[in-house]
Amino acid sequence: MLENGVRFMQFRSKSLVGASLLGQARLAADLARQADAVLIINDYPEVAERSGAHGVHLGMEDGSPSRASELMGDHAIVGRTIHSVEEACQVKEEGGCGYVGLGPFRSSKTKPGLRPVLEYPDFTEIKTVLDPIPIYLIGGLGLSDFELIDDLGVAGLAICSALSEEGSFGANLKVFVNRSKAYEKEEVAS
Repeated sequence: MLENGVRFMQFRSKSLVGASLLGQARLAADLARQADAVLIINDYPEVAERSGAHGVHLGMEDGSPSRASELMGDHAIVGRTIHSVEEACQVKEEGGCGYVGLGPFRSSKTKPGLRPVLEYPDFTEIKTVLDPIPIYLIGGLGLSDFELIDDLGVAGLAICSALSEEGSFGANLKVFVNRSKAYEKEEVAS
């Protein structure tokens, strides 16, 4: 990922535990820092803190952003995933989030049990509730979805499954990095 120009990434593992999880997180954090990239650890504030990652991404059941900030320090990036207006209200009330992942926009291979339940008016309402917290759209997104950034007024897209092809991890990384850079240039020009 780093060799292909990815500069903000999330470390997510549902199979590693204990010392193995911490060891891999430390390695990823070291590599990210060497490449001047940002690494966020999914679900585990303690692992994020002990590994030297830049922050942590929490689900609604993974503890509070304020607790993560206390553990990691004020410099840490703390994100949260939400799926509803109610969860947006909770995140705004609890404070401490530097960004929010919102979705799923579509069905996703990484979380097959979640179904898209949000309509376009929901995105507008959630954006209003969370303002000024940046929102990143998640769930089943692909290369053709960059226009959703402007359509929905979100800060960006979180991409996972579309970065790879069956049997070939990361096959599409360079294409996404190039599209992201082109999108940034389009935004600056407008």
